Amino acid sequence: MREVLTAYPSLVRSAALVGATYRGQVALSLLTAFFPLLTMAVWLTVVEEGGPPEGWTTGDFLSYYAAATLLWNLSGDRVVWRWDADMRSGDLSVRLLRPVHPFHQYATEDLGHRLVFLTMLAPILVLAALLVPGLDYPVTPARLVAFAAALALAYAVGLLMASTFALIGFWSTQTAHAWLLWWGLGSFASGWVAPLALMPDWLRTVAVVLPFRTAMGFPVELLMGRLDAGQTGYGFAVGFGWLAGFALLYRVLWRHGVRRYQAVAG
Repeated sequence: MREVLTAYPSLVRSAALVGATYRGQVALSLLTAFFPLLTMAVWLTVVEEGGPPEGWTTGDFLSYYAAATLLWNLSGDRVVWRWDADMRSGDLSVRLLRPVHPFHQYATEDLGHRLVFLTMLAPILVLAALLVPGLDYPVTPARLVAFAAALALAYAVGLLMASTFALIGFWSTQTAHAWLLWWGLGSFASGWVAPLALMPDWLRTVAVVLPFRTAMGFPVELLMGRLDAGQTGYGFAVGFGWLAGFALLYRVLWRHGVRRYQAVAG
């Protein structure tokens, strides 16, 4: 593990250089990065016509979905498509011959790509926070530290969850469809379709113990100052619990799945 961690900076840097080379792809990704703002536009229309829900203002929706845009682009789901493509083409065989486990290869590639992309996205979000009226976050030093930790946890859970689902490819050719179904159902529990505070009580009760909220809603709510110390601690406990759970499930699926792998090309 120490050797792997030592290799991470070089692998991430290499992936970032590759990502920066394909500027057209990065620019195209940037155009689709603001998809959550479409959901925000819907909510702003609802607020304009029927009035804001209790405890929420137009500025709250602006702040929520601006932060959700950042989390949307840290989902880590890109690794599902890479795993799926490499299993189908046989390129996974080449990765198996390298001294670093395929998980770390995909993880560093994704992280390098995200860093290049966020280098372009973050200034836009910061500028919007400074210039757009009503876009406000009641930050404190402690809250910023907690948000940074929640952001890292969100990415780690999203990446490990996607990687675990990708291993379904050892048994089925429908990996991508299974992932889309999983995340489609999870979009309601993550706070992406609507803030969980506006969801029915039964859905909110279920959502707080699922991994989807860790990957989006929890960091956003934390940044907006809508969580007290107990709720914050609970959110981190759930997130780390899912991180450990997916890590264990990944190891089990990998151990059994790689024995079934048969390269068909490469």
